[in-house]
Amino acid sequence: MLYSGLQMQTVRQTMHAGLSLFFLLSWLLACEQPLRLPYIPPELHNWPESYRGLPGLKLYVFHTGTLTVPERAVYRDGSLFATRTLDILVFVIVHPRHGLILFGTGLNRALAKGAEEYLGFVLAAVGKPEVKEGQDILSQLRRARLSHEKVRHIIVTDLRLTHTGELESFPRARVVVATAEHTAARDAEQAELYFSAEYDKVREWQFVDFAGAEPLGTFRAHRDLLGDKSVLLVDAAGATAGGMAVLVRLPTAPVLLCGNLAWTREHYAYARLPGLLFDREAWWEKVWRVKKFKELVPALVILPDHDWAAVEAAQTKDIVLFPFPPVVAQQSRASSRPR
Repeated sequence: MLYSGLQMQTVRQTMHAGLSLFFLLSWLLACEQPLRLPYIPPELHNWPESYRGLPGLKLYVFHTGTLTVPERAVYRDGSLFATRTLDILVFVIVHPRHGLILFGTGLNRALAKGAEEYLGFVLAAVGKPEVKEGQDILSQLRRARLSHEKVRHIIVTDLRLTHTGELESFPRARVVVATAEHTAARDAEQAELYFSAEYDKVREWQFVDFAGAEPLGTFRAHRDLLGDKSVLLVDAAGATAGGMAVLVRLPTAPVLLCGNLAWTREHYAYARLPGLLFDREAWWEKVWRVKKFKELVPALVILPDHDWAAVEAAQTKDIVLFPFPPVVAQQSRASSRPR
């Protein structure tokens, strides 16, 4: 793509302003007051003493690309000069009666041909997305022999481009999002990784409001998506204005899909603060609720949103992993085994 002299000047000014803001925010972060350890009562709400999952429920996990960003964007104590590559995962719940339920749709397949052409210069400069040919969720559903026409619901923890890339490729699906998140995305700037062109033609929305909702486990509020207690939406606002996590009641064990509450294992295991936070105190309090939940329910499986290694380590027989490319990934695992 060619730019005129005026366009190049505008681009340089935009990048300079962005970098200046980034370093200013980094300086301000260093001045924040330390967070106190919240008290989470050791109580489980709406949780049976003897766990029973839904027979026939299954969870597939697909690796649909990567996004490389400054490490400081992932961890608040991260380096200003190093980068971190996040795995862009799509979780697919196979329900015996309600078809397929997606948690996110990953990056758009058009990124395989170039990020700048698809996203524009400014948004492409925020991070480095990468999707290989055939790595998008539509292609991988075909590889797994899961019909995209059976997708009935798509849950999005937020409306950032790491989750919305293929939303409009499922016109029959209902997109489930927190009301607060949809409002925030509508008013957001590109630098916040929102890209409205990926969801402005969505036909059917289901907005979730947690006001007055009942608690679940150690969390303050949840909603039952299907009415059978198999897929439970959890209020996880903090990283963004309306973040959601999902509790899936698999036959062998309950699984918590963290969404943007935890991009990586380090976020929940060590309560390591993310660099990008809408509400620091809200995130901090909720991540400790995750830790308390795990303490009270040791069988709980916790899956972070952008950490393939952590998901692989937590795999159970009800969780099916689809690495990409499949042959290379299998060879890699075989070569890493001790001899």
